[in-house]
Amino acid sequence: MPINYTNLLLMLRECKNFRCLLQVHGSLIVSGLKPHNQLINAYSLFQRQDLSRVIFDSVRDPGVVLWNSMIRGYTRAGLHREALGFFGYMSEEKGIDPDKYSFTFALKACAGSMDFKKGLRIHDLIAEMGLESDVYIGTALVEMYCKARDLVSARQVFDKMHVKDVVTWNTMVSGLAQNGCSSAALLLFHDMHSCCVDIDHVSLYNLIPAVSKLEKSDVCRCLHGLVIKKGFIFAFSSGLIDMYCNCADLYAAESVFEEVWRKDESSWGTMMAAYAHNGFFEEVLELFDLMRNYDVRMNKVAAASALQAAAYVGDLVKGIAIHDYAVQQGLIGDVSVATSLMSMYSKCGELEIAEQLFINIEDRDVVSWSAMIASYEQAGQHDEAISLFRDMMRIHIKPNAVTLTSVLQGCAGVAASRLGKSIHCYAIKADIESELETATAVISMYAKCGRFSPALKAFERLPIKDAVAFNALAQGYTQIGDANKAFDVYKNMKLHGVCPDSRTMVGMLQTCAFCSDYARGSCVYGQIIKHGFDSECHVAHALINMFTKCDALAAAIVLFDKCGFEKSTVSWNIMMNGYLLHGQAEEAVATFRQMKVEKFQPNAVTFVNIVRAAAELSALRVGMSVHSSLIQCGFCSQTPVGNSLVDMYAKCGMIESSEKCFIEISNKYIVSWNTMLSAYAAHGLASCAVSLFLSMQENELKPDSVSFLSVLSACRHAGLVEEGKRIFEEMGERHKIEAEVEHYACMVDLLGKAGLFGEAVEMMRRMRVKTSVGVWGALLNSSRMHCNLWLSNAALCQLVKLEPLNPSHYSQDRRLGEVNNVSRIKKVPACSWIQAGV
Repeated sequence: MPINYTNLLLMLRECKNFRCLLQVHGSLIVSGLKPHNQLINAYSLFQRQDLSRVIFDSVRDPGVVLWNSMIRGYTRAGLHREALGFFGYMSEEKGIDPDKYSFTFALKACAGSMDFKKGLRIHDLIAEMGLESDVYIGTALVEMYCKARDLVSARQVFDKMHVKDVVTWNTMVSGLAQNGCSSAALLLFHDMHSCCVDIDHVSLYNLIPAVSKLEKSDVCRCLHGLVIKKGFIFAFSSGLIDMYCNCADLYAAESVFEEVWRKDESSWGTMMAAYAHNGFFEEVLELFDLMRNYDVRMNKVAAASALQAAAYVGDLVKGIAIHDYAVQQGLIGDVSVATSLMSMYSKCGELEIAEQLFINIEDRDVVSWSAMIASYEQAGQHDEAISLFRDMMRIHIKPNAVTLTSVLQGCAGVAASRLGKSIHCYAIKADIESELETATAVISMYAKCGRFSPALKAFERLPIKDAVAFNALAQGYTQIGDANKAFDVYKNMKLHGVCPDSRTMVGMLQTCAFCSDYARGSCVYGQIIKHGFDSECHVAHALINMFTKCDALAAAIVLFDKCGFEKSTVSWNIMMNGYLLHGQAEEAVATFRQMKVEKFQPNAVTFVNIVRAAAELSALRVGMSVHSSLIQCGFCSQTPVGNSLVDMYAKCGMIESSEKCFIEISNKYIVSWNTMLSAYAAHGLASCAVSLFLSMQENELKPDSVSFLSVLSACRHAGLVEEGKRIFEEMGERHKIEAEVEHYACMVDLLGKAGLFGEAVEMMRRMRVKTSVGVWGALLNSSRMHCNLWLSNAALCQLVKLEPLNPSHYSQDRRLGEVNNVSRIKKVPACSWIQAGV
């Protein structure tokens, strides 16, 4: 190609990279040619405004065209304030009259910088010059007012325009749609079609979100037909799938997906998101497998949907496979994907991996912080959730409604009402309290902390009281065991004209289950059928759970077998747990086997149930078989699963295996340590129990009342009197834990078996709680063992007073007679009243 002016300009326009542009610029300098406007535009395309400015400054008296090029360049580069500064300098300092292009670019800069005051002044100047009806200026004005959410002014400008092109119509439709005026956007699109405007792909692109929000299937089908007519089906397949998904027409969404013969990553991702949105998580995972088999590139939407599905079904193996594929696709650096990974691992019980992923995220945003706080909360680690929230606030990351909801749940979990009140105050100052989700979390926090006065005040402040708010208040009463007040809240809900939702029914069933109120539960069941909630899975699950907790296992079995709802892993788990509650471990094992026959994938909860069943039956072979499956599924390191394995092996007499399982638990919480302590106590390994108890404290884990009961029980079995006395005193003096009846019974038994009846009786006198059957029973057994008839008779009298209808106490009377006969044969040494402990 010969080097001339025309060819150099052509080369300038076709530059694909910055290096090529520099070479062409060099050729222009050598040839002595100075196409300033074209050079400024070319450098602007590469966002090199510094070089554009050098060229501009080299021109002695730049005309309006060069000024316009500079303003447009700054706007393209996102430097909107610089663009407005340049516009002001041109018109005010240099006295150059702006033309229609100057105004167009300046208005775009006003919209980009959200400087609407400047935009109004420019509009006034445009009106003075009589340029309002110009199609370019008018379109820019419409765009600016839509960005300012001033739809009235935008529509006034639009209606004044004598000539409107497709861009003008698209801008107005887009403005209405983006500002939530979906019906108005659809009407304007209809007018656009009536005016015979040639609809392009942008027109349809703007309309799809508006139609999605309307959630009208007939409108969706009309738009779908127009897309097909225009030949845009491939380009708009993802938008159509999303649109049908929002209208709850999943069949139509599937049809669109199947019809597109060349599916791109966006189509796959949108279809997976549609399935996830509608709760079809198995289908999401099936699509992921197909995607991987076809070697389709996965985008972040597909990754997030697949991870959400794996988390919901509790399939850790599948979650790891998705993680590996995301790494292959280079998505792991994306914050949203990393956040989804965190949520998946935490919901599958691998909190330690979730923590590591959180640490590795470089640019943590409020979403990732919120996800980690929610992960701690779901794992029951309320203190860690609160601590992380404080770290977040310390580095000045502003929490959103999701963050506050999670941390308020954490406050409720540890009854930290003072901190909850502080967060409530923050929500008020940040104007987040008005959001229904946050307001409901505030009510729930106060209610679960037992502070019903502020809970009721927060409830009354709600401008709109929906079912969620009523449910939160009622659940607070349920938690403190006040079923009557909980049902009063549900009654008030009806009086306020609020229709109960499925979660209301679940809450009422939970209240009935909590207080074992079968009569009320049956009434709620009737309401569920009346409102048509009986086919919803979570309602059916709550019903089965209620029946099992109210000693109506037969009703639970009938409901489960009737299967008016779609069975899931969760429903099988609830049924297994019901059998275990009623001591029917064999039925629980049979249910597990049937679950496998019907091809349901067990999750961590399933394995915890079956291991518990094996422990109850002392079925070592079953337990070991399940343990093998757990190793294959990667669940062994999960805390609840590990705890159940420790307990199972201990009850099957395999204490060494219990120790190995305990060591393998990645996150050992207080329950894990207590389970191992109980195992040692049951096996009479007092020294191991005491050693573990000390090790627990060295790991900065504060023992609770169960920990002390386990280690005292171990001391009792081994007869470690001094060690037991020391630990009992330490419980109150050092750890400030109030001894309960069980602790006293343990100590009385320990002292009594050692023949220290004086100390045993003195401890009973000093008890801060009322003596119970357990304490008197311990004294009876130990005194009978030492043939102390006086104390045995005294203890038996107290037992008969406490439980006069218990026949076993009267059989003890006959045994004491036998002991008396033996004692007459033996030579009884004399003793004082003090030694007798009277």
